[in-house]
Amino acid sequence: MPDTSAHQQLPPQKTPRWILLALSSGAFAAFNGLFAKLTTDTQTTAFAASLLSLFGAGTTTTDDHPILMLAIRGICLALNILCNIIMWALFTRALTASPSTTKVSITNTSANFLVTAVLGMVVFRERVGGLWWLGAAMMGTGCIIVGMRDEDGRS
Repeated sequence: MPDTSAHQQLPPQKTPRWILLALSSGAFAAFNGLFAKLTTDTQTTAFAASLLSLFGAGTTTTDDHPILMLAIRGICLALNILCNIIMWALFTRALTASPSTTKVSITNTSANFLVTAVLGMVVFRERVGGLWWLGAAMMGTGCIIVGMRDEDGRS
């Protein structure tokens, strides 16, 4: 009987669960930062002013509606705390699901780094300069190197 083991196709590998947990944790960390900033930032005042004009308050300012400002900042604070709780729960679960805490930490940090930058560009219209892109490329390269090292069985 011929040996067909060398010609058998391996089933597609499923993404390890810890990767999804670490990526999600990093994303929630970024949202945690977003809501923290919205709790205290002037962008929140602009958002409240746009809500006032949307509901037909006309030319009134947010100073005329302190309860609305307090409510929006309170909602942002509550979302900040909720995202923080979710982030830590996901991160802790990723650490227990992975054989490598280093890989979890790097994956989490990378996701946080990238999502924070995108949220900064979209929500706060922040510019991301060349050094940021260089840092992102270096972080991506580091993730690949550490991932390859751990897959080879080296620690």
